[in-house]
Amino acid sequence: MFIKVLSPFRLLCVITALIIGASACSVRKVETVSGDVRPGPRLQNAFTLPAQINPPETIRSVSLSQGSEGRAPIIQMGSGQRLTLLFDEIASETSLFRVTFTHHNADWSESSLLPIFFLQGFPEDYIHGGEPGQFQTPMHFSYRYTFPNDNIRPLTSGNYLMHIHNQETNRKLFSVPFFVFEGVGEVISSLEELYNQSDRVMRHHQPFARYKYDDPSAIPQIDFSVYFVQNQFWAKARKADQQDFSEDGIARMYLSRNKAFEGTFEFINLGLGRLDEYSMQIVEYRQDISVPRVTLDRDVVNLSLSPFIRRSTSLSSPRRDRNARYALVRFQLEVPPNERTTNPIYVVGGFNNWQILDNNRLRLDSSTGVYTGQALVKEGQYAYKYVTVDGQRVNDVYFDASFASTRQEYHTLVYKRDQTFQFDRLLEIESLFSE
Repeated sequence: MFIKVLSPFRLLCVITALIIGASACSVRKVETVSGDVRPGPRLQNAFTLPAQINPPETIRSVSLSQGSEGRAPIIQMGSGQRLTLLFDEIASETSLFRVTFTHHNADWSESSLLPIFFLQGFPEDYIHGGEPGQFQTPMHFSYRYTFPNDNIRPLTSGNYLMHIHNQETNRKLFSVPFFVFEGVGEVISSLEELYNQSDRVMRHHQPFARYKYDDPSAIPQIDFSVYFVQNQFWAKARKADQQDFSEDGIARMYLSRNKAFEGTFEFINLGLGRLDEYSMQIVEYRQDISVPRVTLDRDVVNLSLSPFIRRSTSLSSPRRDRNARYALVRFQLEVPPNERTTNPIYVVGGFNNWQILDNNRLRLDSSTGVYTGQALVKEGQYAYKYVTVDGQRVNDVYFDASFASTRQEYHTLVYKRDQTFQFDRLLEIESLFSE
């Protein structure tokens, strides 16, 4: 069994938080500034996983990536690749956080593996040493955590959730998904464009995967499965429902035409690099108050909702330097009368972790015909969009144009069922962009 001795500082922080309960490693006072409300019942077609804990209003600008920020949180076993978790806490003093991990199957149900079978080292780790922001309204601390590290590393491939707890209260604050794959076999993915798949004549993408394997023990019809994911929204993964194993050593799996992805899935770009710099998007900026206020120019359905053509994989790039500030950003959406809906409208993006939050809901001003809403946003570059909620289902393409030329990112994930221990190994992953 792998055993490692705690460093003196880490041991001191753990003992202090557990026994004394008050130190420089714990939160004494939390400042709330936005009033965001955590989501209610689980919504269908949501952007986050059912097993995922979304962060409270005090946790902001969360990202988990491999290499540069925005890259998918995917590492290959034995490659030396590392993940970096970045987040801010709105608080008056630094905190001590505890990190735990859970292992999941392809459908994100928790696997039956005990931690000793999927983690090497300690079953948990710690995050401390938050860096204070330069500006005090709202006061916040920024944290960084890298994994794998000397204390803990994955032993098994598959889907994972990284959970962050407040060490003082033992409350699980939030969780983020990531993937560990083996690099076994070879997968080649492709997309076919489809039309007339819906009443709105939106272009669709039908993904295909060709997986070449060299495993005489595999029963491909039983062991293999493939999932396709669009734009790193792991909760919206779609399992290949069509299979072809007619050629030895080759598994062809793809989605039915009626399950294809919307190829015109739109994002709007928010350039909030610096609050005090000129921006064509900002029509009003107020800094003579505790938290700066920014009002954006109107987004107009069927006129100015132009798609955000991404040049990288990032949908969220908050500024990470100490001088970065937060602001309450006011969004404005003008909807023609024939496009209006009685269903609630929300603004979602990287700044609120793609959550459907009550305080990010837009309200209609009947005198102007404009919907307005707000969100607490850190300076940076973001993609966002407007969605509606119809009953218990998120409609994320209601305001999207039918013929927009947008660039979509796709991931193909190939799994094999381990029949001995009854969990899903993640054999290979491939990513590609639409044209």
